[in-house]
Amino acid sequence: MPLPRGGLQLDYSRWMQNLLTLIVPDVLYDTRLSNSGNADQSDQDQHINATVMMDVRLAVKNIGDKDWKLYYHRSNLKRTVTCHIEGHKRKQGINYDCDLIQLFELQSLYYDFYLINLQFIANEKSENFGFLNNLSLVAIHQNGGFTKIWLSLKSVFFIITLLTFIWYLNRIQQLKRDTNLLEKCLILLGFGITQLNVPIEFLNLVMDMEFMSFLCDIRQGIFHCSLLIFWIIFIGEHLLDDVSRVGLSSYYKQLAIILIAYISLFVFESSERGIQVIDPFYSIWEVDSNFAMIFITITVLAAISYFFFLTYHLWLAFRNISTKQQSLPSMPTARRLIYQGVIFRFKFLLIATFVCATCTIIAYIMGQVSEDQWYWDDQRSFLNSLQWSSAMFTTVFALWNCYVMTLLILYAPSHKGMDSSDTDEMSVEFTRLTDNDLNDGQARINYSGISGRRQNPNPKPQYEMSLLQELATKRNIS
Repeated sequence: MPLPRGGLQLDYSRWMQNLLTLIVPDVLYDTRLSNSGNADQSDQDQHINATVMMDVRLAVKNIGDKDWKLYYHRSNLKRTVTCHIEGHKRKQGINYDCDLIQLFELQSLYYDFYLINLQFIANEKSENFGFLNNLSLVAIHQNGGFTKIWLSLKSVFFIITLLTFIWYLNRIQQLKRDTNLLEKCLILLGFGITQLNVPIEFLNLVMDMEFMSFLCDIRQGIFHCSLLIFWIIFIGEHLLDDVSRVGLSSYYKQLAIILIAYISLFVFESSERGIQVIDPFYSIWEVDSNFAMIFITITVLAAISYFFFLTYHLWLAFRNISTKQQSLPSMPTARRLIYQGVIFRFKFLLIATFVCATCTIIAYIMGQVSEDQWYWDDQRSFLNSLQWSSAMFTTVFALWNCYVMTLLILYAPSHKGMDSSDTDEMSVEFTRLTDNDLNDGQARINYSGISGRRQNPNPKPQYEMSLLQELATKRNIS
């Protein structure tokens, strides 16, 4: 592989990154091997579910090499042939409709040419299922042009997000207080998107990285996990309800579910692509296809359930902040302007969170569909689906980066250079005043007037104290 086309010998490019090969069996119907001797069964559909054993050798060679080099040898490779034929087509020489069979998957396309030697081994389970008339091999690889665009995007976003993340960490280090919960979550999220943007796929161009796809899945899982954790805590800290939330322990149920889900995904990936690092012919669908299908179905349902859970809490936060906004007309002008800016920014982040979550779920489902479903009967439909998937992945990737950078910039502490007496005051994005704070007389607010100087707060009426209990405050807005 690849085979010559139009008299021209083609070769693989390292920009193609990976290679998946599928077998398409061509099985002919034979009346002598069928159980259709009875007339009452002649119009019934017939199914084949047979196991074949193969001895497979995979050799590789680059341009300029004289001899082939044995890359991997697998003896007694078991694959299941699943075919069916409709009752009215049961005639001698008619082809069965057979499912695709995965042969092997390479996570790095380092060599120019690949040679497959395949030998069937006779066994009892492969007898009497029809005549194997032909065997086609389909090779699927990543488009080289898409890889160049993808790595270009990752390189640009890596530089931007790294600089933004370093700037955010520098602002955090200048604080004279301990970082709070949401600041720590933003640090985790910034690390997640930065490590995802590192274009390590360039290493495939200079060396055979046999574990590249597995490593990329782990990196993407780290980012997804940090993103889901941030959303849970972000919404919980901004619901503006009467529930008292103290630290990370207030979210242990939600965090436990997320961590268990992603540990399970890691185990599933390890049992598939992790083993393929040492055995490219391994397929979990041949070991236990029911388990694999059940696991993927549960994962998709869990993702959809999380989306509806997040959407509901986003709606609660949006409703509560809109209710609190009705108190703004009765405030002094300077203070009302402060709250208007805060509320506008918070609503913008809520909408951005909803859009980002929606696109993330859609991209995940499309990824599962593009990997597990092939439209061989209609090639145009398959190509259109592939083009839409590629466009969706690049769009969602850019959206993730813009969303995280926006959070890091808007949520960076703005009290740089203040003395230690101000470090205990609360910022609008991160903490909420509680009844205990109000009773102890520790809740304070400073705001800038037209001249830009900080002023000491005067005693506030009771309605303002009640508003401060439910609205977060920001100390310095410029």
